[in-house]
Amino acid sequence: MSNDAFEPPARALPAEDGAGDETAGRLSRSALISLSLATYIPAVSFAMVPFLVFTTSGTSAWQASLLSSVAVICIGRAVIEFARRYVASGSLYSYVGTVFGPWARYVTAASLLAGFIVGVAALAAVVGVFVGSFLYAQGVHSALNLGTQIFVFGAALLLAAAVAFRGLDTSVIVAVVLAALALPLVLVITFSSASHTGIDLSNQLSFAGFSMADTLRGIAVGAAFLVGFESCAALATETRDPRRNVPIAIMAVPVVIGGLFPVMTILQVPGLTAAADQLAAGVSAPAALAIQSGLGHTVASATDIVLAVASFASLVGFVNYGARFIAALAEDGLLPAPAAKIHPRYRSPYVAVGVISLAGFATITALMVWTGDIVSAYTPNATLLVYLWVIPYIIICVGAIVLAVRRQEFRPGLWIAAAVGAATMIWAYANGIINPPAPPADAMIWVAGLAIIFVIGLILVNVRRGDRPPASDDDIDEPQRARP
Repeated sequence: MSNDAFEPPARALPAEDGAGDETAGRLSRSALISLSLATYIPAVSFAMVPFLVFTTSGTSAWQASLLSSVAVICIGRAVIEFARRYVASGSLYSYVGTVFGPWARYVTAASLLAGFIVGVAALAAVVGVFVGSFLYAQGVHSALNLGTQIFVFGAALLLAAAVAFRGLDTSVIVAVVLAALALPLVLVITFSSASHTGIDLSNQLSFAGFSMADTLRGIAVGAAFLVGFESCAALATETRDPRRNVPIAIMAVPVVIGGLFPVMTILQVPGLTAAADQLAAGVSAPAALAIQSGLGHTVASATDIVLAVASFASLVGFVNYGARFIAALAEDGLLPAPAAKIHPRYRSPYVAVGVISLAGFATITALMVWTGDIVSAYTPNATLLVYLWVIPYIIICVGAIVLAVRRQEFRPGLWIAAAVGAATMIWAYANGIINPPAPPADAMIWVAGLAIIFVIGLILVNVRRGDRPPASDDDIDEPQRARP
């Protein structure tokens, strides 16, 4: 096969050797940041985080929202320490290898590979939840069950794969436009609710009912919506001036979206309190806010379709990230070589796009068979996603400290941020043992460990086989580019 069929996506390029990479990529800063933000579905996050943190932490929910964003920003501070120095489409997998060597690469690769698959499955499930809710309201009583849902999330995955296959330009346009279309309705509902009930600052800013245990649980809930925020680093080799643009895109998610979490929480909590009866009856949080604020049932029903569209935009972004991560592992010989194939016209890792989409479909289907409906399947899926990212985040935080020490740099700010980020992820995992969620989500803490061990086994088998794609012309012409 011709060498043109492969594009080396996983090189770690030290900053001092990076002359010439500033204009090598075709993805602009604005396009990368836009895709990064769109992937983290602002509409869905702003609709669900205040409700979920409120149910966990009560009227002090904004404090948990704020602290969860700060914790993820601290993790991001550790990540961009590497993103500023290295250009690699293996994301955290490539970064940790520059500090700790093969063992860290294998563990991180296994965790993230399983994480990307579960992430694609989770986003497909979110699309299914909102479409199913809309269909159920229209009288389709089987809308949340397996038969209907296989068609719904199967179609969503097929369309997302088709968009990703067409390349980054198409993916950016589709994801950003759909995410932008979905956001205004959630903002209208939020501000209407705040206008109707007021924001009750005297109660929300009071620490009278503060509970450290509830706040810590709320931090874990809020942080869960930001897990994988650094995934846009998988596009580094396709981005212009990646050492500047990738760190900005990485931090955009926790700073912009996470930074608005406490604001949206303060605005929504009084309305959520007033809508307790609707929420207890199973009405979704944004729909309940729409009803109690006087916007009517029509607007409430429209939120399901709008949020389904926003979730599809996120699915497109995550399929792109996951596919490029798979291609990076294949390029480094950790996965079979065909997964690194690049389409000659669209320059997309089309085999990897198919792999991540099929794996995501199989994952959410298996969870639905286990649990019986899409709503019940989503909870353990999302829980598993968080646990799979714990180890990579801890390793990258420790790695940032080690990197600074090795370079004999005095960086107390970085060290504190990295320590806070690592402690947050350790707590997220420990809390799953101390205060386990309801079944079957409680089993996910052990499923995560087993999944990582299983994928490490697959990687080691493939490494021993020595299954790598042939070297490209770039590998021959630029031997100073060391693989991570």
